[in-house]
Amino acid sequence: MDVVTPFYTHLDAEGREQGILVNRGWVPHDLKDLKMHYTTNSIGTINGVLYRGDAKTKYSKLNSPTIGHWESVHPEELSLLAQLPNQQESSQMMLHMIDLEEERRQLLPTVPSKKELTSFVINPERHAAYEMLWRGLAFTGVLANTALWIYF
Repeated sequence: MDVVTPFYTHLDAEGREQGILVNRGWVPHDLKDLKMHYTTNSIGTINGVLYRGDAKTKYSKLNSPTIGHWESVHPEELSLLAQLPNQQESSQMMLHMIDLEEERRQLLPTVPSKKELTSFVINPERHAAYEMLWRGLAFTGVLANTALWIYF
């Protein structure tokens, strides 16, 4: 479960609060009721990167906000729910919080570090396991196809 909260940054010319949505990290579903991700601080610094929310593909499941079921994070949906006054700006981008202090990592919600965001590495053992899986499936397919041709 992603934790998304509004972060109010400034006041506009009419004195209305202007904000941006912040994806504060991830909490496992079974720990969400412990409310360890709730904070009492109302003022603070947030380090993060701007992003447009989760990617929408033809395989993405739709969110059902009326029943509180969320599959992915999309700022255009969440800014309406948060009722931010600057709908046009807040529905375009959101901030994904990152943890800059490697030695003092935040427990919940789980926030990626700068190193985790900049490196996506598949170790050699995992790569070899994928290779063996696909080779095995290809060999099984060829063997099954040959058996069918011999049978018929």
